[in-house]
Amino acid sequence: MNKLPVIGISVGAIAIGLYTGISLYTTKTAEAKINEFIEDADDDVIIEYSKVNVNPLKANITIKDISIAPVKTPEDVINVDQIVVRKFDEKADFPTVVDASVQGIKVNTRQINAPVVAPFLQRAGYTEPLSFDLDTKYEYNESSREVTLETFRLGAEEFGSVEITFKLGNFDPDAPSNEALTIHAANLVYQDNSFAEKLLASMAAESNQDVEQFKSQLTAGLAANAQFFVSPDNSTAMTALEETMAFINNPDGFTISVKPQQPLLVRDLTSASDPQALIEMLNLEIKSY
Repeated sequence: MNKLPVIGISVGAIAIGLYTGISLYTTKTAEAKINEFIEDADDDVIIEYSKVNVNPLKANITIKDISIAPVKTPEDVINVDQIVVRKFDEKADFPTVVDASVQGIKVNTRQINAPVVAPFLQRAGYTEPLSFDLDTKYEYNESSREVTLETFRLGAEEFGSVEITFKLGNFDPDAPSNEALTIHAANLVYQDNSFAEKLLASMAAESNQDVEQFKSQLTAGLAANAQFFVSPDNSTAMTALEETMAFINNPDGFTISVKPQQPLLVRDLTSASDPQALIEMLNLEIKSY
């Protein structure tokens, strides 16, 4: 046999063997860390998983088939298809970096007890379980004490998605309260995939109106009440109002951007006398699309 194919096959076999060896070692290490975390977790929940995979080339850890159930009500179990951890600072008490995805979070809408969320889901007709995906990536710079949330995206195919990014300053994870916490910038993007339209249609039906009539009534009421807290001379506030009404009429999605002229103390937001003052402090921009 020609030497070149023999060498190629041998190198390939060695590479596969090396990859497998590293994978087995790091998988065992990862499993030990995960089991340690589960042991230290709250005694009120039971956490189980079926398998851990490690990709040594990408340094990704994948945990498959996770279930999280309260001890007292195990029927309220939350199942997750998999968690992929691309980067995680396990050495610091407060992780300086996290880059991970949680895929296939099965949520039974009947189990949601949040007073703000549950009524909206029920009104929109979501009675079957939803499957959410979550992606997040953030970094904490210990020397500058800045937190940058590069991505936090939560979405479901039959619902839509919400994505949040921000940059904060003067953050101290060890402080009981962060009085000096500042906001540099923030952004929220909502993309609708039938949720808003279903919610509006359901609310319209409750008031014996078709959805277009209900939208007109809602925007008219918003415009009428706006005169009490938005000055016509404030273009920023008026634009925010107009874009809000545009979203109601055509709820495909919207963005909310916060861009203060300089880092803004979060505690100072409580001093805003009205919504217009808050909009000005944050240099808030709302845009529908």
